[in-house]
Amino acid sequence: MNNLIKQRILDYFNGRLSPDGEAGLLAWLKESEANRSYFFQIKEKLDPEKMEHPLLKSSYAGLINKLLIGHPFKSGSSGRVKKIRLSFVRIAAMLLVALVTGFSIAYVLTGRPGRSSQVVWFETSVPRGEKSQLLLPDGSKVWLNAESVVSYPGNFMDGIRHVKLKGEAYFEVAKQNGSAFIVETHDYDIQVKGTRFNVMAYPDFHRTETTLLDGKIGIRRGKQTIDVEPGQTLIFKEDQFLLEKTDAAKAATWKDGIFDFDKITFEELVMRLERWYDVDMDIINPGLNKMSYSGVFKNEETIDEVLTTLQLAIPFRYTRDGFRKFRIELNRLPMI
Repeated sequence: MNNLIKQRILDYFNGRLSPDGEAGLLAWLKESEANRSYFFQIKEKLDPEKMEHPLLKSSYAGLINKLLIGHPFKSGSSGRVKKIRLSFVRIAAMLLVALVTGFSIAYVLTGRPGRSSQVVWFETSVPRGEKSQLLLPDGSKVWLNAESVVSYPGNFMDGIRHVKLKGEAYFEVAKQNGSAFIVETHDYDIQVKGTRFNVMAYPDFHRTETTLLDGKIGIRRGKQTIDVEPGQTLIFKEDQFLLEKTDAAKAATWKDGIFDFDKITFEELVMRLERWYDVDMDIINPGLNKMSYSGVFKNEETIDEVLTTLQLAIPFRYTRDGFRKFRIELNRLPMI
């Protein structure tokens, strides 16, 4: 039986497997962890980093994507990322609180007792496991990723439009009679006039990234300003800027429920999964953290379905330590 399966896997990577044979291979992979482990062992012997094999990389990526996107996984399991919800009710409630309590809301948000000269800041926060969309007073739209916070002042429409961000957000900024729009992050400020861009500023990622889809923005840190053009990503890491050409649209696919990664570390992948699915994962073997991952998947699948499929690309096994807790360990595979 193993020889037959092994030949089917090799045929797939060489482009010789029929559509019916491919469907059978996918079904076999879903049957058990042992099957997936065996598949991984065969794949490792055909690693594109170690040998020239023209169809291996594209075939393997295609199979992973069919498992994660093309296949309609069952619904109804726990640990699913919740659908995008609009935050207008939350903002309306905050505005009502401001009207009723007066200076007390200013005290909570600014840290000082309210005075007539004091500016009130309104804040929208998104918990782990959710995404949210916010409409700013000027008509600009903001999509917030999981565990992100955006805030803006009560005098937002007076002069410079100022927004603070912690986490990740996609912006579609409305043009407002030449009024500047500034997004403040912990590393730098983004100066905008009307454009579409994505900002990733999670503190625990130890970097800040801004990707421009269209328009023009300027990144300002202290006295330094760097212009970013469409199709570029500016990364600030370890007190240095790095400007890269990129497929800008990929940076914002998360707002549509699609996650597209290019060589991110397993450590970062786990942190993202923790946010999207509101779970905690304990990585037992530090060596796993430095392994890289590239791939695409939808966040419609449950966390168990995602982890099971990721095992085809990264040698790990996982167990549950509770309803939302997972233990991740290196899977040391035996030799064939």
